[in-house]
Amino acid sequence: MSILIERTRADGSIIDIAITEVADGDFHIDAEPAGLADRRSSVMDGEWVVVRQVHGSNVVDAATVVSDGLAPNDAPNADAITTEVSGVPIAVQGADCAPLAFVTDGGPIAVAHAGWRGLAAGVISSVVEVLAEDGVVVTEVVVGPVIGPECYEFGAEDLDEVARTLGDSVRSETSAGTPALDLRSAISTACAGVGIATVTFAGSCTACSGGGFSHRSRRDGERHALVARIRP
Repeated sequence: MSILIERTRADGSIIDIAITEVADGDFHIDAEPAGLADRRSSVMDGEWVVVRQVHGSNVVDAATVVSDGLAPNDAPNADAITTEVSGVPIAVQGADCAPLAFVTDGGPIAVAHAGWRGLAAGVISSVVEVLAEDGVVVTEVVVGPVIGPECYEFGAEDLDEVARTLGDSVRSETSAGTPALDLRSAISTACAGVGIATVTFAGSCTACSGGGFSHRSRRDGERHALVARIRP
């Protein structure tokens, strides 16, 4: 079932992070509302703030989404959410792309959805820049289930293009020896580039383990979720 993580911050507050698995069910933003609400509440209490993920780098404040009274189908197009309000769950979903939680030393926290397009667009640096506006330092990024290079075959020319943006550390091989993209390495490199030294991979490969859904390997339409909050 869900992976539960907590982090105590320098200011004494606590961050709760929950990462769902296949057994927890579908957390896609477009899942049937009644069942989705029940699944969400079983993982973390409160009305989750979500966005419609578009593989970009836009960051929104949860307070803005809530104050606009947006229903899930009207959620803004974005790939990262921040909140400084205690007890407000912020969540992203994935089915190969990585769900990320940004642990901070105080003040706001953030979550983000990061596949190769989002990483190339700079979603991690965008989150760090937004948090820095409040004088907040990111001390750790917690990463949920993400497809591993052993299962993520990539055409050689496409891999060259991605490497030009994300660096050569993204190059790897599949278990069959074909060119592969290493999203974990890309995340670590992007985090190091903005001064985040600690990256914790809390989930397994979405394609070859039972931990998360995989669109690429199984054409799954469902999504697992990562949700975080400042403990009330």
